[in-house]
Amino acid sequence: MFIKPDDWDTLDPDQRRTVRLDYWESAAGIHFDSPAEEQDYRNRLRVLRDAVELKDNSRVPAIPIIGRYITQRAGITGLDALYHHGKLLQPILEFHREFQPDAFITSGPLPGKVWDILDYRVYAWAGHGLKEDQMYQTIDGEYMKADEYQALMRDPSGFWLKHYLPRVLGALEPLKYMYNLPSITEIGAIGSAALPFGIPEVQEMLHKLMQAGNEAMKCFATAQEVGSRLEGAGFPAFMGPPFASAPFDMIGDVLRGTHAIMTDLHRRPTEVIEACETLAPIITQHIIETCDQLGRAFVAFPLHKGADAFMSDKQFRTFYWPTLRAVLEALNEAGITPLLFAEGSYTKRLEVIADYPRGRAIWFFDQTDMQRAREILGGHLCVMGNVPSSLMIVPELDRLKAYCGNLLELFSSTGGFILANGAVIDNTTDAHVRTMIEAVH
Repeated sequence: MFIKPDDWDTLDPDQRRTVRLDYWESAAGIHFDSPAEEQDYRNRLRVLRDAVELKDNSRVPAIPIIGRYITQRAGITGLDALYHHGKLLQPILEFHREFQPDAFITSGPLPGKVWDILDYRVYAWAGHGLKEDQMYQTIDGEYMKADEYQALMRDPSGFWLKHYLPRVLGALEPLKYMYNLPSITEIGAIGSAALPFGIPEVQEMLHKLMQAGNEAMKCFATAQEVGSRLEGAGFPAFMGPPFASAPFDMIGDVLRGTHAIMTDLHRRPTEVIEACETLAPIITQHIIETCDQLGRAFVAFPLHKGADAFMSDKQFRTFYWPTLRAVLEALNEAGITPLLFAEGSYTKRLEVIADYPRGRAIWFFDQTDMQRAREILGGHLCVMGNVPSSLMIVPELDRLKAYCGNLLELFSSTGGFILANGAVIDNTTDAHVRTMIEAVH
C-alpha cells in the first residue's frame, strides 16, 4: 500500500508523481526469486521509467499486448481462465521467462462463477453463450433509459443501487425494494429501512451475494499470486490494474449503449455533458483510492467512443475531452500518471491532446498515424504502440520486423516511446512475439 509522506500537501503534481514512481522503483513488498531476477526487475523498470519521464535511455521498452495467447499456447481455454484458475499460473510464468517482456502481461483469472451466481447480463462468456475456447463478449444495450439522466445526476449511487444493478445482475433485482439511504435519519425510519430485508427475495439475494463474495475471494487470491510471482520473477507491473473509463465512455459503454449515446448527443446534449460532469469526480476518487491501496503509479484508460470514427472533432471537444481531461488533471494532482489506450484512430485528436502538461500522460495508440503523433507529441508526452494486429498474424515476419524498426527509428530522437502492438489480440505465434521483443534489442 502506498503511504503518502508527511510533506505530501506541500508537493506539486510533478513532485508527487516522482514520489509514486520512487515507490514503484523501490519494489516494496516484492520477494524476488533470486538476485538475478531482482536485477532484471530493476533494469526493466529503469527503461520503463525513462520512457515515461521522456528521458534518453539505452533502449526502448517492448510490451506485446497479446491477451489470452499467453495461456492458449499451453492449451488453456477461455473456460479454464474463467473457472479453473489453478491451471493459469505455470503457463503465465513460463511465457514470461521464455520471452522476457519489459512488464508483466497477464491473461489472468476472471470470476466466471461470480458472473454465474449473480446472473450477469451485460456479457456472454465461455460456457455462457460462447464456446469454451473463447473468453467474453459484451452485449451492447440500454441499461439506463433516456429519461433517467436526471435521476442519475441527482443520486448516482442510488441510481446504481436501485436501477442499474437490478437490470444487469438478475440476482440483484430485489435491490429495487431498498429504502432510499439518505432517508434513514430519525428513529422512525430505522424499522422501515429494515423491512426489505424480511422479504424472501431479498434474503435469497443476500445468500447469493455471500456465495459470489466467496468465489470472488478465491479468484482474487489467484490473481494476487500470479501478480506477485511475476514481479518476483523480475517483471514490473505497468498496465494495470486498476483500469478506468472516460466519463463519456462510462455512460456510453455501461449505461446507455452505443446507439443510444450517439443519438443523445443530438437529443439530450446538455444532459450528456452534465452527466459526464457528475461522474468525473466519482471516477477520480475511485482511481486514487485504488492506486493508493495497490501502490500503483499508473492507471490504464481503455478509450472507446472518442475515436475519429465515432464522433466529429467538435463533438470530441464538447462531449468527450473536457471531462476526461478533468479526471486526468485530478489524477495528476494526486501524482498518478494516466495511460490512455486510444482504441481505433486518434489522428484527428492529436492537436487537442497535445495541449496538456509535458510528461503527465502516456498515449497508447492503436491505428493513429504515428508520423503525426511523432510530430505533435514526440518529446512532450510518452507515446506507445502501434504495431498493427495484422502484422502479429501474417506469416511474413520481415514485415513485422520492418514495421517495428520504422517505429523505433521514428521516435529515436524524442525519448518517451514504448513499443507495443496497437490492440489486444488472442491469436499470434511465438515467432511474432519474439520478433517484436527482439526488435528493441
